[in-house]
Amino acid sequence: MNKKVLDETVFQHLLKISIELSSEENTEVLMEKILIAAMTISNADAGSIYMVNESKEIEFRTIINTSLNMHLGGSSDKPITFPSIPLYIDNEPNKSAMVTHAVNSGKVINIKDVYDELPYDISAARRIDKDTGYRTQSMLTFPLKDHIGDTIGAIQIINAQQETPEGKLETVEFSADVEAQILAFASLGAIALTNKALISNMELLFESFAKTIAAVIDEKSPHTGGHCKRVPELTLLIADAVHAENKGPLADFVLTPQERHQLNIAGWLHDCGKIATPDHIIDKSTKLETIFDRINYIDTKFEIASRDIDLQHQEKVITALKVGKTIEVSQLERMCTVKHKQLNLDKAFIQKVNIGGEFLSEEQESQIKDVLTRYSIKINGVTQPLLTEDEIQNLSIKRGTLNNEERLIIQHHMVVTSNILEALPFPKHLTNVTEYALGHHETMDGKGYPKGLTKEQMSVPSRLMAVADIFEALSASDRPYKKAKPVSECLTIMGNLVKRNHLDADIFTIFVRSKVYEQYINKFANSEQLDDFDLESIPGLITYT
Repeated sequence: MNKKVLDETVFQHLLKISIELSSEENTEVLMEKILIAAMTISNADAGSIYMVNESKEIEFRTIINTSLNMHLGGSSDKPITFPSIPLYIDNEPNKSAMVTHAVNSGKVINIKDVYDELPYDISAARRIDKDTGYRTQSMLTFPLKDHIGDTIGAIQIINAQQETPEGKLETVEFSADVEAQILAFASLGAIALTNKALISNMELLFESFAKTIAAVIDEKSPHTGGHCKRVPELTLLIADAVHAENKGPLADFVLTPQERHQLNIAGWLHDCGKIATPDHIIDKSTKLETIFDRINYIDTKFEIASRDIDLQHQEKVITALKVGKTIEVSQLERMCTVKHKQLNLDKAFIQKVNIGGEFLSEEQESQIKDVLTRYSIKINGVTQPLLTEDEIQNLSIKRGTLNNEERLIIQHHMVVTSNILEALPFPKHLTNVTEYALGHHETMDGKGYPKGLTKEQMSVPSRLMAVADIFEALSASDRPYKKAKPVSECLTIMGNLVKRNHLDADIFTIFVRSKVYEQYINKFANSEQLDDFDLESIPGLITYT
């Protein structure tokens, strides 16, 4: 091949590989193509791709040998059984292999015949030749360097072939021209590996960042710890079930690996705004809790009320005794006992209401107000009601432990989440993370938050995250204000949310009928929650024909 033809061939290969460099996602395949191009240009009989691993060893990644009809690693389905080669032996550079010498020195090594070459130790080459029955002669080894100059691997081609006048092939050394041309391919290989490493490291960094933020949020509250870890897991379980569904409106839904990755990241970041939510609100386990549970303070006020009942009783008894009204004393004793019984009943009632585990009835709300009017106590000479207006307001919370103001503060975490995620310059392959993450508090009727989106304005992944978030919260056993609910109760509550057009009916139906909840409970909760129930009794389910 004359120089002009060779140069044109090199150019065509470089152009082809440069184009593939921007489109080929599989680095192993791309490196193999670079190796084949280098072998073609140099008319080499064999070649290998090596990579440096974390143990400071050289690993074979691809081996091609035309004479032996060998293709191992790379795009082949045949594994490489050759052992890795250590870069160092007894803390000294390994000089028994050309590839380790090239990697350690960072220099190109071009040898006419490795068996005759000194001062190089070619024992490794001889061992491999002995194992394969091959004769290694000419060898060209290029170190692959990343963007900061560290050697990350090597390309090695073996036995350049040249046709003799008699039409036979003979092994010759690699010329200086070929060496310069192959250097271009080695550079492309290094670029490919560096780009892949940078992208992988960026992915790892971002995913680690997302998981760290989630861990910090879970750490803020011992009562909701693990929520940010469990929601991504459950979200992906539901997503896979929806992906596998072949009936109904979601039969054509397909979740690509890229979308699945985005959904996973979104799951880890879905509550990142809680990092700005005050701990005492996230952790509010009872209605009266602020920095501490004020029920203890109210218990003390009940003790004061009990003391005042006794003091008033004693004053009246003394007055009656002074005038000889012994019968009135007996009446006063009975009245005092009745007052103490009522006081103890009211104290127990307030303690129970404070837990907030059940819906507060109108009768109970009226009873709270009765306690307000029934007692007054004197502290530091000032007479005041036993319960303050703020305590009444919190004790009168209809469901749960949060009052309206606190609920708004909790909801604000989604505004913070939105601000955080929308400020992040997500790369193209993660552009849906924000939309997916913000969907778990939206409702199908557009009355959710933070953006008030309707079902039609939301993607399937963002809608299914709401199902995951609610089921995790209902089935969790680490909430201070409630016991872990049986699955039938969790699904019934969610089914009613479907009927009120809060949750997506199709996704909920797939979640229930595919029994994803069983996989989740067995892995993350208590299997005793899996009670017996009639699946068809769950409200909100759709039957597909």
